[in-house]
Amino acid sequence: MRKAPKILKLVGTLTLMASLALAGCSSQPSATSKPADNNQSPQATQEAPKENANTQAFLRSNLKTEPVSLDPPKAYDPVAFEVLYNVLEGLVRLDENHMTQPAIAEKWEISEGGKKYTFKLRDSKWSNGDPVTAHDFELAWKRMVDPKNAFPAAFLAYVIEGAEKFNKGEGTADDVKVKALDDKTLEVTLKAPTGYFLSLVAAPVFYPVNKKTVEANPNWSADASTIISNGPFTLTEWTHDQSIKAVKNEKYWDKDKVKLAGINWVMINDENTQFQMFQTGELDNIETVPKDSKEKLLASGEAKIAPEAATSFYRLNTAMPPFTNKNVRKAFALAVNRQLLIDKVTQGKQVPAMGIVPIGFPEPDGKDFRQVGGELFKDNDLEQAKALLAQGMQEEGWTTLPEVTLTYDTNALNKTVAQVLQEMFKKNLGVEVKLDSREWKVFLDEQRASKHQMSLSTFYADYADPLNFIEIFQTGHPGNRINYSNKAFDELIQKASVEPDEKTRFSLMHDAEKMFFDDMPVLPLYYSTKAYMEQPNVKGILRHPAALMDYKTVEITSK
Repeated sequence: MRKAPKILKLVGTLTLMASLALAGCSSQPSATSKPADNNQSPQATQEAPKENANTQAFLRSNLKTEPVSLDPPKAYDPVAFEVLYNVLEGLVRLDENHMTQPAIAEKWEISEGGKKYTFKLRDSKWSNGDPVTAHDFELAWKRMVDPKNAFPAAFLAYVIEGAEKFNKGEGTADDVKVKALDDKTLEVTLKAPTGYFLSLVAAPVFYPVNKKTVEANPNWSADASTIISNGPFTLTEWTHDQSIKAVKNEKYWDKDKVKLAGINWVMINDENTQFQMFQTGELDNIETVPKDSKEKLLASGEAKIAPEAATSFYRLNTAMPPFTNKNVRKAFALAVNRQLLIDKVTQGKQVPAMGIVPIGFPEPDGKDFRQVGGELFKDNDLEQAKALLAQGMQEEGWTTLPEVTLTYDTNALNKTVAQVLQEMFKKNLGVEVKLDSREWKVFLDEQRASKHQMSLSTFYADYADPLNFIEIFQTGHPGNRINYSNKAFDELIQKASVEPDEKTRFSLMHDAEKMFFDDMPVLPLYYSTKAYMEQPNVKGILRHPAALMDYKTVEITSK
């Protein structure tokens, strides 16, 4: 890729994404292999806490908005993930290098063919005193793909044998090859060897649920009092649209590593307000920095950049004119000056996105997927954009372009980005675009229902593999949201999902991405980063590239 060497220097921390990807792309262990140091706790190598750590302190953080849900497979959203990653725990957990380490599973074995995983669970308890069992995981994973639940994260379990057929109404729960052999042994059979499987199950959507609670109360996830935890913290209060409070979980198996008394989350969506709260000491960390101050704060070192395995883009609904025409879609994509947008608006050292798969996913030979795939279209190619718009309008017989509405959620940066693109489309294409904002939950519900003509998305990696970024655009996929359909593209994705040879599999994914961009049903903006700030006495926040915030080992020292 033309810009790759400079890009990788400019955003040096993006190499952390490669660490994340390596967790999934390493060679398969033998039938008796176990992860290194499986008998250690995930954080066993960390230094002992400082003597002046304040173990009675609450971390004061900002979720920005109400989580869409705190039911793991329904909570397919970064806001909800922040809460769930800290109050629940799955089979594995990511360490400070973003590598999978034992968590509720203390060890596991992988069959010779790489399709069968046998997890041995450690002795651990739910916050109500119940033991965490393999039956809780079996229930959770089969519940995730139960078609009657229509959970948005169900597709992530399709690597499991029988899961996709059950989810699509072509099989039964018994066909899903997840089985509790006993209270402490979980056996999972995959439909094909999947090198990123352990990385996949680190995601909150694969966390267990308390079997007794779920079966007794269908509305268990609506209130803090009925949400049972097995992670570092447990919920005590949830004032909807205002705040969430969690305290240290004294039943947690690794509680000695937890130094905080708890976490107090507020929901302040205005960046300037949260920044003022940080400045006055009312917040201990903020995960966005006001755009007017960002350049200065980054230059001074007060704000820092963290990598994100994510791509920001606009979805173009292929069932709504004018985006029914692929040349019109291409015209809009080529009319955007991404570098200008980054330099003047986002100012987070993002990288212009000329594909959908971001930087940081290594190929079998160690090269980066994005570098091998190259740039799949040209940035700010105004002459070609105008020509494509004219061609598309002629093909459709339009003398006037159908009205275009761009929808975004109520976030200050997203509003500014929308306004800048509105001006670019007017100046570069002569097209007037209307803007429409929605509160986050409403926005997400409408987007998932394919109601938006053109809408903003940032897709974070659910697992450490490029397939994650392209599989969601298959025909009828719940992550599609734009009515895109190309049978040849679907076939390439299906082949890649079961191809055992890694070199061939990566070639199939490159072919699929190129085909996707020949149709151009999305308008990529940039590969994302996060600008954040934290108080000097706050130590140990882990920011994983896959949109996971880990507060387990955080310490707040005396000032």
